[in-house]
Amino acid sequence: MDTRAGGRVSGATVVYGVLRDWIMSHELAPGTRLNETELAASLSVSRTPLREALRMLLAEGLVNQLSTGGMVVAPLDAEDMRELYVVRAALEGIVAQEACGRLTDADLADLDALIDQMGRLLDYPAEMLRLGRRFHAILLAASGNRRCEQLLRQLRGHLHRYQTITASIEPRRHEAYAEHRAILKALHARDADTAEALMRAHVMAAYTQGLTSHPLE
Repeated sequence: MDTRAGGRVSGATVVYGVLRDWIMSHELAPGTRLNETELAASLSVSRTPLREALRMLLAEGLVNQLSTGGMVVAPLDAEDMRELYVVRAALEGIVAQEACGRLTDADLADLDALIDQMGRLLDYPAEMLRLGRRFHAILLAASGNRRCEQLLRQLRGHLHRYQTITASIEPRRHEAYAEHRAILKALHARDADTAEALMRAHVMAAYTQGLTSHPLE
């Protein structure tokens, strides 16, 4: 594993990053039993950094410990999804409301450009997910709300696994595009209450559509 001067990166940190990406993208599907021998071989690492990386994922709640001592990728769960989206809707609503009066002309121009890109990339789930995240990131930065930033960062890893599902649903991508456009219209009008309400509805619509299209236990 590569360790760079001026900010040494441990092998465990690199392995953690790779495994986390695999879990987020469902390359390691929910419920998958994690075989240390196979993972170590595929990543060309020893068991020591692998086990440390697995402990990091365990602490984050992305893998579960089995009574037998092994680990599995944490399953997706309908109630967990509901709780995550309810909390996210509240936080993102606050962000939209507080960002509304603070967005600069340059910020609004960036958001306009993102919406234009979304309109051209509706057939590309990964790009729509990336652009949506950038849209929300601009609002978060403009809001200046550090607590919302901290809490959303804590939720992000768990949310990403569910967002991967919703981004794969073609009708949802079109709906999300229209919802982002409506939010942006409210932001241009400096209508904070409407922006907040539309943002909450946008987040919960993703939850509803995702759960309807991919029922979870």
